[in-house]
This record gives sequence, C-alpha cells and structure tokens, in this order.
Amino acid sequence: MKANRIISLFAAAALTVSVSAQQSVHDNYIGVNFGGGLNTMLYKTANGQQSVGGGIETGLFYGRFFNQTVGLGVGLQYTWANAESTYTWSEVSNGLTHPSNPNIPYNLTTGFNNWREHQNMGLLSIPVEVLFRKALNDRWAFIGGVGLSIDFPIHGTYSAKGGDYSTTGIFPDLGNYVISNMPEHGFFTYSDIPDKKMANRATVGASALCDLGFRVALNDNWGMYMGIYAGYGFTNLLKEAKTEAMVVINDQQQISYHGTFDSNETAKANLLRCGVKVAFDFGWSKKAVEEEKAEEQLPTVDPEAERLAREAAEREAAEKAAREAAEKAERERLAREKAIADSIAAAEAAEKARVEEFKQRVEAISIHFNVEGAELNIPEAEKAVVDELCEKMKADSSMKIKITGHTDSYGDPEQNLRYFGMKRAEALRDYMVRQGVPAAQIVCESKGQTEPIAPNDTRANRALNRRANFQFL
Repeated sequence: MKANRIISLFAAAALTVSVSAQQSVHDNYIGVNFGGGLNTMLYKTANGQQSVGGGIETGLFYGRFFNQTVGLGVGLQYTWANAESTYTWSEVSNGLTHPSNPNIPYNLTTGFNNWREHQNMGLLSIPVEVLFRKALNDRWAFIGGVGLSIDFPIHGTYSAKGGDYSTTGIFPDLGNYVISNMPEHGFFTYSDIPDKKMANRATVGASALCDLGFRVALNDNWGMYMGIYAGYGFTNLLKEAKTEAMVVINDQQQISYHGTFDSNETAKANLLRCGVKVAFDFGWSKKAVEEEKAEEQLPTVDPEAERLAREAAEREAAEKAAREAAEKAERERLAREKAIADSIAAAEAAEKARVEEFKQRVEAISIHFNVEGAELNIPEAEKAVVDELCEKMKADSSMKIKITGHTDSYGDPEQNLRYFGMKRAEALRDYMVRQGVPAAQIVCESKGQTEPIAPNDTRANRALNRRANFQFL
C-alpha cells in the first residue's frame, strides 16, 4: 500500500485541467495535481453489505484557453480507490461424500461471521474537460470544468480484514456427528486471507467529471490551485459476471475463496470519486512570447522619429475623442428632442381623448320642453354639460354644433316640423348665445315628430319625445 501511494504521487495521471485555474494574461498551462477523498467503488452484494472507502489521485495536465473565459483541458491521471464488504450468512449442502470414505454421506455448512473483505483498485485515466474561468482580481481567478474521462483499471486486490468463515460437516448416519476445523477431512476455519489479485477487474470504463476551485498567482507564471472534484463512472468496471460462489469446495474437499468481484456476489461496480484537490501549474501566453521575440528583433528607433510618431498618435487620439464627444452630444440632443415630441404627442392624444369623451356626453343628453312651449327648463346635471360646452366653444372657434328640435305626435305634423321643433332648437341656441357662444358656430334644425325615442301613447312618453339634441359637426 505504501509503495503504491509513493508511485501514485509521480504516476502520469490526469487531473481534469480545471486545476489550471489561471490568470487572464495566460492561455497555456501545464502542471501537476494531488487530491484525495471519497475514492471508492459502488456495488451491491447478494449476501453482504457494502461500505465506501477513501483514496487518492494525482496526475499531470495541460490546459489551453481560447479566450478570457473558455478553454479545453486534457491530462493523464492515476486514481487509487478502496471499498469494503461485510458478510454474516451461511448455507447448507446436503448429501455430500468424502473421497476417502464415499460410503458415509454428510451435510456441509459454510458460514460467514462478520467477515470483512477489503478491495482496492488502481486506475489510469485520460480526462478531457471544457474549462471556464472568471478573473476576480490581479491574483485570484475562479475556475470550473466539466467533461469525461476514459478509465483503465491497471491493478486490484482483495483481502480479509476481520471476522471468520468456516466449513462444518454433519454426519446423519453417525447420529448427527459434527466435525469442524479438521483440514484432513476438508473442514476449515479462516480468520484472514492474504492479498489476492482480482481476476475480474479489467475493463475500460467512462466517467463524468467536474471540478470547481480557485487559482492564486504566485508570480508572473507560477500558480497554485485549490478546489474540489467529483466524478462518477457510468459504466461497469467488472469485465464479466461470475457464476461461482465466494467459497467453492471441489471433489477433493479443497476450499477456494473468491472475492466479491470474482464471484456471483456482484456483477456490477461503478467508480465514484470526490474530494479536495491542490495543484501547481506553470502558465504562459503564446502571444506574449511572440511579442517578446519581436521586440528583441526590432531595430533601433530614431528618437526624433519616435517623438513625431508619438505626437501624431496623440493628435489622432484627440481628434477621435473630439469626434466621439460631438457624436455623443448629437445623440443626446436627438434623444431630448424625441422625448419632448413624445411628451407633446402623448398630451395631444390625451386631450383628444378627453374631447371625444366630452362630445359623447354632450350628444347623449336631451333637453326637454312642455307641451306647446319652447321654454328651457334644464336639469342641473344637463345644464352643467351645456355650460361646459359653451365654455369650450368660446375657447375653440373651430368647434361647431348642430341642435335638432323634436316634438311629440300631438298636433299638426307640419306645424310640429316647421314651428315647434325649430323653436325648441332656437331656444337652446339663444341660451348658448347668451352664454357668449358666437351664433355662427351653431346650426339649428327640426325633425318634428319624425324621430320619436318612445311611443306617443302616454303623457310620460310624449314628454320624452319633446326634446332637443346636440350633434357635433
């Protein structure tokens, strides 16, 4: 274990390149990372209980940013993962015979008592991630990455770390005689087993990855990353399903133990990684290198020519600033004029709406008269509308109105049309003229009894028909 950990610190293993959380001045990063946490395998057993374990990972990485925000990373990474299973169960096989005495049958009991099996696995991975960064200030940057990893299991072992398992024979023909822990008869009790290599470990898998953390610049090129990582293997690490049991007794009564991954206890295991990570990287910018080389190759510049060029650049910058200021002032002037025009248009629209609403109120009222006369007797509500109409017509000489007089069906139709209807319209006109409205803005007409608004069958209905109405021209 210790040797493996030392090797893992230097193994070519790839971190997702988000560890290269970098400064905005660099677009290339290369470095090494170290991390650890919950690095384990997830699986279900037929007769036991699984526990997760911790592990470490380390690797090399390279990152390339295409702009200030987005980049791509690739690496080579070694991961050491651990897990554990606990078993407490037994099973019985009846009617067996021993090769040395085949005439005496017996029943075999195989039992596990808090048997704890530890598994570990080493994987070499190639991660590829899309990187995102956000510079917080001159030294700190926020870094994140998401991507996929191809995982190659390169070694794995299992061993017992506690408890025991045993085989016991019961001989019914001998009065249920019990034999246990007698290797010469094939009955054993084990409390541990040494590390054994997993036979069912090697298949290529794939994992989803993500990283999140911060990079701090140590100087112009070197930096340190601190963050968290997570990965889940969505493919099965086990090469194939096994059919044999964990404990197998052959015809010679010899016992063979097969671990959880090398037996029918489980057929599927998924890699899970999450923890904290630290990385050190070296960053550089291709553009900066090219500019530095170009500066080294530049010929000596004449001081006078340099001064003239600088003054010309300053004049051009001043002229550009003046143009931009003038354009900005013109845009602001046009914006103010538009705002004023919009305000006037809104006010005119509101006034027009108020006038239209007032006209509708005026045209909706009727001024009623007695049976034969043309004397005005306007109710207060209608008089207020008529007086408001007079004020508006005095203020607006373009406003013209037509007053139509009506009668009931009582009397001579011709007289109603020519006399009573017209007199009522003229009486309302004269009232408005007395209020100051020019007579030229008013037109009078009579409809007589031709346009009743109610049947002329009762006194009340005939009173409704004796009226005068307004209509705007």
